[in-house]
Amino acid sequence: MHFRRRSVDVGGLALALAEASSGSGWGGWEETEQGETRYAEVMIDVCAHTDNIVNLEPLHIYPFVLEDDVRSRLIESLGSWHFEPHRLPEEQVLACAYILFEAVFRIEGMVEEVAVPLSQLATFLQHLRQLYRSDNNYHNFYHALDVLQATYFFLLSAGAVPPVSILHEDSRLWKPDKRRADGCLASSLSNADIFALYIAAIGHDVGHPGLTNAFMKNAKTPLAELYDEKSVLERMHYALLLSIMRHHGLGVLLDRPNFGRSFRKVLSLIVISTDMGLHADFMARFQRLAQNRIPDMSTRRILFCQAIIKCADISNPTRPYAVSKHWATALDSEWRNQFSFEQFLELPTSVMPSKDPLSQARGQVFFSKTFAHPLFQLTASAIPEMTRFAETCAENLKTWEERCAQLAADTEHESRGTEPNTNSATQVPEDFLNAFAPTLPRSFLNEYEASTSALDSKSEFFSGSSGSLPDSVPPNQLPRLEIKISPTPSTGGAPSVASSSPFSNSHDATAAIRAAYSASVRKKKSFHRTSWNPSSTELSGQAGRSPLTEHPISPLSPHSNFTSPLSPPSSSTVSTVSPLTPASISNTGRSAFSVFQPVSSC
Repeated sequence: MHFRRRSVDVGGLALALAEASSGSGWGGWEETEQGETRYAEVMIDVCAHTDNIVNLEPLHIYPFVLEDDVRSRLIESLGSWHFEPHRLPEEQVLACAYILFEAVFRIEGMVEEVAVPLSQLATFLQHLRQLYRSDNNYHNFYHALDVLQATYFFLLSAGAVPPVSILHEDSRLWKPDKRRADGCLASSLSNADIFALYIAAIGHDVGHPGLTNAFMKNAKTPLAELYDEKSVLERMHYALLLSIMRHHGLGVLLDRPNFGRSFRKVLSLIVISTDMGLHADFMARFQRLAQNRIPDMSTRRILFCQAIIKCADISNPTRPYAVSKHWATALDSEWRNQFSFEQFLELPTSVMPSKDPLSQARGQVFFSKTFAHPLFQLTASAIPEMTRFAETCAENLKTWEERCAQLAADTEHESRGTEPNTNSATQVPEDFLNAFAPTLPRSFLNEYEASTSALDSKSEFFSGSSGSLPDSVPPNQLPRLEIKISPTPSTGGAPSVASSSPFSNSHDATAAIRAAYSASVRKKKSFHRTSWNPSSTELSGQAGRSPLTEHPISPLSPHSNFTSPLSPPSSSTVSTVSPLTPASISNTGRSAFSVFQPVSSC
């Protein structure tokens, strides 16, 4: 594959931006000169921050051991629809994710087709978990695990994957029942499709700031500019997911000849489909599939995968009522924090958190009637095994409707407030400073930078030997986030942007971009989407050593020197040796520039 020289990337990008219709460039800016370069500047900023969080943050890998009875209990829990990841201890949450991947590796031919050892999946999952914002009440790693388990459960019901209990049996492989598969939509899935679904499920919300796409648009965040306000968060999740995959040697799935392009397409379309802004379009397309009006098998496969991930993503209303109620409360809390943040920024409020138990119940009724129940009903019309989940959704909907009637009628109960009114936000605006910086408005970041700079000029607590804070400094003005170059020694590699401000483009960088354009570094009037992507061989001698690569063997891996936390010493798992070793694929990662491209549709 031919890659163009990196030295002409900026000029070529600027030329491409100037080609769009209406003279406003790809980013949509009207000013001619700004439109030629601003998109490139935003992309550079976003890529720099991606490099920082993917390549430079230290990954803490702690060896731990699961006792046989704990492992058995987790396997049993994962096999139940009454799954509650939020009740698990921290170390067992990650173990559950690994167990689900371990079980899917028991599918006959999966190890050979994926060609990624479980040891690399273990470190990938640990790093992925770190990039989920733990301060989010809903969109955190617990939600990611919940979606992964729901994805597994739906595929299990359709006969596409083995039960997780197969791990109780030493090294036994599984293959689908051909008699059951005849005429079944799930039978069209390849092993790569199933693995893409698992990766998408666990990574579909990575880097989520706890804010919605509507916030991104109203706040004019850098990500909204980069993606032209279309599926902003979902495209960011996909981009981060690719970066982390390449960082941990899973790039072979993305770049393998005659395989990688198809895998990337499936993965991107699965992740992007979780944007509820595209829900109506999906429902219309899946309706055609249910009516056998889509003969193309590739399109049918992708729609099946999208239906599974969408159902898993909003599966809460189909869980037992008590579990469903927990997730409803968690999402309501996250919306309340966004509502407070929007008021602080004087932005239009784009979410409506509940004011009391009655409004929460009404919100659940609306969501189930408008989105969840119709989705599960439609999916069940093409995948009959999903009928049981549609029925549970209908039962929960009836329960919420009864609760609405009870709360509306019991005005005395409401006025006394016997149920707590959780009407206050659990986070202050500064708490959002630990979110992925491109998801925040520049005005907010700049104001914070100015306030911390003023504090720095008046005090010496950053460099003072005592480390104490002067009495005059309000505690809520302490800096919470700085983008810095990691002190970890590096062996080279592409430089990352590091400054006191999460978004500080130097005048020199901006001038260089404009100069490259003015000089018409590349005059060809075409735009190649990979024109600024160096090949893996170009990067092989340049990639900086990350703390993440210091642990090629995970303590979760059966091949590690640690006792496996997920497999008892007496049991064995699939021992097929992958043709790809950590050493052979350590340099397959690409520049972050390669992952922030608008995702094409099928």
